[in-house]
Amino acid sequence: MVDAMGIARLLDSQQPDKMNNQSAHTESVSKNNDQKQVQAKQIFLGIDAHLARNQVARKKDNGGIQAVQSFSFEELLLFAQKQLRLAEEVYAVYEAGPLGYVLYRRLRELGIRAYVSAPECLEQGKRKHNKLDARKLASRLYSYVQGDSEMMRVVRVPSLEQEQLRAQSRQHDQLVATRKGLAAQGRALVLSQGYGMMKGAWWRPMAYSKRAPFLPEWIRAELEVWQANLRLLDVQIAQRKKELAQSSKEALPKGFGAQSMVQLDREIGDYHRFANRRKVGCFGGFVPREHSTGKNQRLGSITKVGSPRIRTLIIEMVWRVVLFQPNYPPVVQWREVLGGSNKVLKKKAAVAVARRLLIDIWKMRTGRTTAQALGLILNPQPRA
Repeated sequence: MVDAMGIARLLDSQQPDKMNNQSAHTESVSKNNDQKQVQAKQIFLGIDAHLARNQVARKKDNGGIQAVQSFSFEELLLFAQKQLRLAEEVYAVYEAGPLGYVLYRRLRELGIRAYVSAPECLEQGKRKHNKLDARKLASRLYSYVQGDSEMMRVVRVPSLEQEQLRAQSRQHDQLVATRKGLAAQGRALVLSQGYGMMKGAWWRPMAYSKRAPFLPEWIRAELEVWQANLRLLDVQIAQRKKELAQSSKEALPKGFGAQSMVQLDREIGDYHRFANRRKVGCFGGFVPREHSTGKNQRLGSITKVGSPRIRTLIIEMVWRVVLFQPNYPPVVQWREVLGGSNKVLKKKAAVAVARRLLIDIWKMRTGRTTAQALGLILNPQPRA
């Protein structure tokens, strides 16, 4: 068939199969689009988490950190879910704080490799604000994932059950601290008015009845407000202490204390997460400071970088072990110093025994040894 211009044109039936070519082209474009959709192998999200808004810095592979964006909690989850379609792996980190681990668990449910880092100063020079913190977190997360474990201190996130048990344990200590504060306020009031110092548990009926007649009416009126709260705290503390002690169902070495061991177990959670004794000692903060160079080695006081609650529980346990476990090897080693009059040396010896004691408890809890093998005297099995 020839048109008016004399140009031969093929009939539609004689032309190449446009539909087949178009279909093949469409599939090719679709495949390319699918490939383009996954824009990176890894995406890193640094999150400066707050109650109202969350500042998020994003980094793709080894590229630069992109502009920081602000999201609400739900918007952040939607944004994080979108990143899963843009990369093969998505990582996220935020600092531990008052918001707890809710965001961590929600991100994990989405399939994101989330971390919680220990809070620390992220100041850059003399400028500090949320956007800079988010960028710094993204940068540290990238280095950590690439193998630099010193760039970020990762916090172990407990399970929901472990967190609930730990909260119940900590409530006892919080109640004790509240009682201590209220008692100090009452003492301060009496002392400031020239009536001397009220020692001990002044709010209890017998002690208060001896002191109250010598105080003016207006002071007694204020003290009785604190007294009512302090007596209520006494009841609550005793109840919580009883619950903690009764939750222990095993025969413990003398001096360890059922309540102390329950609180210690709940603070640590899983003893098997420590690979060696050095990590156990470090978690308790019983590691000496060190400033060494060349052949010169200088050690100082303990770092106290670990859990202060663990350290308090172990130190209290040490002084009971000294009384009830005279044949315990660390007590035998430091007995002369512990029984001496030098308070400074006694504290140093107690810290040395505490480190050994924490390590031995870890060994017993992980099945590496037994109380009998350590020379510890056991209490009778508690009644059901």
